[in-house]
Amino acid sequence: MISSTIPKRARIVIVGAGLVGLELAKELQCLGVDEVLVLEAGPAGDSRHISAVYDADDALRLWLSPEQDEHFKRTWSSDSAPHFDANSGLRRRLGGRSLYWYGTVLPIEPWALQEPWWPASIVTDLTQSWQGGPSLYDRVAADLGVLDDIHAAALGNSTPTNAVAVGHFNLVPTPRASRNHGGAEDRWSAYSPLDHWRDPDSGHMVRAAEGIIFCCDVEVLSVEVADGAACGVQVRQRSTEVEWSISADAVVLCAGTVENSRLAIGALAHEGAESTRLGGLSDHIVQGFMIKVPTNACGLPPGSYVKRGDEEARSNLFMHVLQMPDDLTVIDVRMTGEQLPEGRNFVECTPGDSARFEANVHVEPSLVDVSLIAKQREVLEGFWSELSDVLNINTSGSALHFADFDQPERTNVFALPETFDVAPQGIPITWSSPLGTEDHEGGTLALGTILSERHEFARMSKLYAAGPSTFPRAGAANPSLTSLALARRLASILAEN
Repeated sequence: MISSTIPKRARIVIVGAGLVGLELAKELQCLGVDEVLVLEAGPAGDSRHISAVYDADDALRLWLSPEQDEHFKRTWSSDSAPHFDANSGLRRRLGGRSLYWYGTVLPIEPWALQEPWWPASIVTDLTQSWQGGPSLYDRVAADLGVLDDIHAAALGNSTPTNAVAVGHFNLVPTPRASRNHGGAEDRWSAYSPLDHWRDPDSGHMVRAAEGIIFCCDVEVLSVEVADGAACGVQVRQRSTEVEWSISADAVVLCAGTVENSRLAIGALAHEGAESTRLGGLSDHIVQGFMIKVPTNACGLPPGSYVKRGDEEARSNLFMHVLQMPDDLTVIDVRMTGEQLPEGRNFVECTPGDSARFEANVHVEPSLVDVSLIAKQREVLEGFWSELSDVLNINTSGSALHFADFDQPERTNVFALPETFDVAPQGIPITWSSPLGTEDHEGGTLALGTILSERHEFARMSKLYAAGPSTFPRAGAANPSLTSLALARRLASILAEN
């Protein structure tokens, strides 16, 4: 499965072995496509999810304080700190972010997944029917075992036994593609396409990846181009720094939004594109509050819950209720909202060493974003008012106080035990996430404009892209379900070629 010998040619080269690249490889294998080469800049190593390997606190540290993670790497610079800076980066390893995420799977909301943003054919395939059968959303959700949960969340209803009411806020269990390990609640893993080949508990490979070669510790410097078409990649082995070319019939960019943008800018520049900038960069706008209370005073069942947002708020509200071993319960409330893609938010590249272009990120919240931030805070204040009644807390002196979003007093790193443990009981503590730190960034290679409806670059044949970078508009939902669904769609297209 994992080869130390890198072939000089492949039918399809997939750049990046994270959630999307691996899902695409898995789907191509299921369709009988061979000569597929998956290139990953990081090592293979332990392929298990961090929450299956570490206890809850240490796993949280690896996620929220990535400087402690040997696999964390930011391959770009940012002129917009704190956005896309510090904790913003990649997990360069076989499995990528699929070994870190929480497993939340929700479809993009109808108010965002529509024309003129998204091509009509893709909307139909995702939501109505694909290839004469169920929609892509329904197929992938059924395979992940969360179809009923997703339908309940989308409709905002559930059974009285598992729905939670906080005043007039009705929340349902968050659909999660995850599983416990050995019956232990503190050992679990979210779905990874690696599950198709390895055992999630042990990490041992149990099935052959027929037709697929995985090569790790290989950095892709650039896409090679000839006669207006991608014809391979220029790579460098990280251990030896030796560079060489790999020829291919098709190249698919699955390396994350900024890396995909860097490689795309380099390829388009080779063909005479005047601009070295790709606009439309976006991320989810996320802010919330945390509070800890005595467990006997909580009255809320442990678990993760969601209330889907409407077009006005463009945000989903989540509530996580976690019982701690010291008779305390932590309630984490957050809103995840849509940042609309804007041309002034972009990835820009300049030539670097060898064939590599160097990427810089620029983002600035627009007036629309500022309105969304204010709307989220309004909803959070309303939720806190209702929650304080449930908790029998007098809200005088404990209102929500938010700092400047661009200069947050606290980020989600506040959730780390060493910081939150010293917070007083019964007092809500607010926080916000800088843009680029939710691992949800996307938008620079939009389907229907930069890419055709077949996921191929409009200005360059044989070059494709997948993942959130291809979303014309993200909505409020975690991008994973849509990324997995579109990977299945792209695999079918590539198998036809």
